[in-house]
Amino acid sequence: MRPGIRPRMFTEPPAGHARSAEAAAALRVVEEWSGHGGAADVLHPAVEAAIALLPALLAGGPVRLRAVAEAVHLSPSRLAHLFSAHVGIPLRPYVRWLRLQRAIDQVAAGESLTAAAHAAGFADGPHFTRAFRTTFGNAPSELATAIDWLP
Repeated sequence: MRPGIRPRMFTEPPAGHARSAEAAAALRVVEEWSGHGGAADVLHPAVEAAIALLPALLAGGPVRLRAVAEAVHLSPSRLAHLFSAHVGIPLRPYVRWLRLQRAIDQVAAGESLTAAAHAAGFADGPHFTRAFRTTFGNAPSELATAIDWLP
């Protein structure tokens, strides 16, 4: 991510896979439809710092707004306001999205759904299933068996 630029919701699939061009095009459509494809949107420096900090915080367990706000030297309410305004969604759903992405990456790498859920920071399999179903409309087990995973 270039400094000061809104983060992309998805990472580009690797080149060389038979369907990488189709997957990349589909991801761009979803980003544009959801309002998260605007790479020209400039981020507030504290929001940029928070986004950069989130992967390390995710690895350490629950992510709390207060901890993120302290790390970027803002009040929790100010960070919450800036984050929503600049990223387009509140911090908590963004963190859940990052956890879902991490779990999906783990499943794609061959991990079981339960192991992937724990690696991504979900309390247990049912917690992961609820978050996944709320976000995507299906249980992760339904999609895990139906997807042709990109290498």
